[in-house]
Amino acid sequence: MDPGIAAVFGAAVGVVGSTLAAAVAGFSAQRQVRSEHTHWRRQLRRDAYTAFIAKADEVHRLLAGIEAELISPEVRFELVRDEIDRVKATLQEDLAAAQATVEIEGPEKLAGTAEELTRSLSACIAAIRARTIGRESGNPISQLDAQRVRRFLNHALTKRKRFVEQARTAIDV
Repeated sequence: MDPGIAAVFGAAVGVVGSTLAAAVAGFSAQRQVRSEHTHWRRQLRRDAYTAFIAKADEVHRLLAGIEAELISPEVRFELVRDEIDRVKATLQEDLAAAQATVEIEGPEKLAGTAEELTRSLSACIAAIRARTIGRESGNPISQLDAQRVRRFLNHALTKRKRFVEQARTAIDV
């Protein structure tokens, strides 16, 4: 073989080889970027879901404490009403902000479940507030009223469980 042809042939093989190597490297880099982006999005969602559920749990815990106070013979309704107002502010500010983040991060179905949980906790607040209207200290609510409040709290727990299940699915846990 003529040395000139061999040199051209060698150069052509080199060009094809380096082009293929560059294509494979580019494909690999693109896969790596997609993988990192997916991991980053999953972490953002996990953080949003965790913050939301932590705030929902805080509101639920405070409401359960109020429920226990309502049946106490030493109940002081003016203090209970103040506590209800603080819990409502937590729901309207902190929980609402966490819910907004869930709505942005998605998916839409999970955002809807977050809204249902927030509404359920809001209904608990309304149910408790309704049982304090016109009551004076030292006069606890009836067992029937306590059971009604408990049903609202249990409903919120059901919504929480549903949210957690959907969140796990959304982040592939």
